[in-house]
Amino acid sequence: MVIELSLEDMLRKGREHYLSNIEVLDSEVPKGFPKNAFGVIRGPGGGGKSALLNEMAIRMMESGKKVIFVCLEDTPIAILQNLSSLGWDYKTLLNDETIHLIDCFSSHILRRMTKYDHTTIVRNPSDPDEISDVLHTVVRDEEQNEIGGIYMDSITEMFFQSHPYKAVNALKAWRATFCKDQVIPCWATYHTGLQQFATYDDMLTYSSDIIIDTRHEPVVQNAGLLLKQFRITKVKGAPHNPMWITFEVGSYGLKRLSLDEIRDLAKGITRFDAGNSS
Repeated sequence: MVIELSLEDMLRKGREHYLSNIEVLDSEVPKGFPKNAFGVIRGPGGGGKSALLNEMAIRMMESGKKVIFVCLEDTPIAILQNLSSLGWDYKTLLNDETIHLIDCFSSHILRRMTKYDHTTIVRNPSDPDEISDVLHTVVRDEEQNEIGGIYMDSITEMFFQSHPYKAVNALKAWRATFCKDQVIPCWATYHTGLQQFATYDDMLTYSSDIIIDTRHEPVVQNAGLLLKQFRITKVKGAPHNPMWITFEVGSYGLKRLSLDEIRDLAKGITRFDAGNSS
């Protein structure tokens, strides 16, 4: 079947941008993120990847748009609990049906399937094609709603469960179908530092439109303090600041740490060390 589209309309859609409504993040992308982009938030464990992803999903729902959350390494209930810990108003947003969860965890890890409201179960998440089929079905069923984004935590699990090449090819297909064709933003987290998947890190970078790196600030980490940082490393189609930004995660969401706050934390390490040495 041939679908005739106006090149002008396609160019216009491809040039649309949006803000995440996360102040610490939007300040580094002054014109916003391209809507037709596949973004990856990558980094080591504990660096704040899931917190960034969850906060993005929360702010999108609060703007009145539907989100689709692909649960790859945890249960839907755990995902909702994580969203609530960041201030997510679950009573209102569940009643408004602003979230649909795709459960790729329960049948594979728990070996059981419990069907909840607002969820669709993937029976064989080891097969990326089956995840794709469910994604296509959910997106089609939600056509009457404005889908603000598809969020995946974490695509590293796909590398464990399937062959990495199949996982990468699935991500490329999702980018082409949902981002480029349907102009639905997609975001995923990815755990770096795993030696068995290191050869695929560059392939993932090449296949993504946006890369946000996370880490623990290396200087104070050596002194025993873990400060979360992110850097917007790559954005196709939008200006961005590629500097490391220090932030913290609380019940209010994500917040930039000022230099004074960082200095106070560093002084605390000095006092603690001095006390131990006496």
